Amino acid sequence: MTEDACILDPEQRRLVEQSIADHCRIRGWQLHAVNCRSNHLHVVVTADRDPEIVREQFKAWCTRKLKERERSRGDAATVVRQKWWAERGSDRIIGDENSLEAAIRYVLDGQ
Repeated sequence: MTEDACILDPEQRRLVEQSIADHCRIRGWQLHAVNCRSNHLHVVVTADRDPEIVREQFKAWCTRKLKERERSRGDAATVVRQKWWAERGSDRIIGDENSLEAAIRYVLDGQ
């Protein structure tokens, strides 16, 4: 690891969830559920892209917003975190309505 483990505070978690919602709206993707925890994130989305591409776009957008927030809160000497997310992550294609409902319930209530 090149940096300490990343633990998101409540404000950062809200920013990540808002960034995900904004990105989905811009892309025309359907956001079913998002739950940003202190050390990981779950999203259920219907998108017209490969799940890996969706995940990488979410990471990029959220990283950009988190870095902007850190820069705006610090001074010229503030060191802004470079790595906010693990290298990879889980992504799955959900094949039917029952599985979609289960995934949404897990993300919203199962944490």
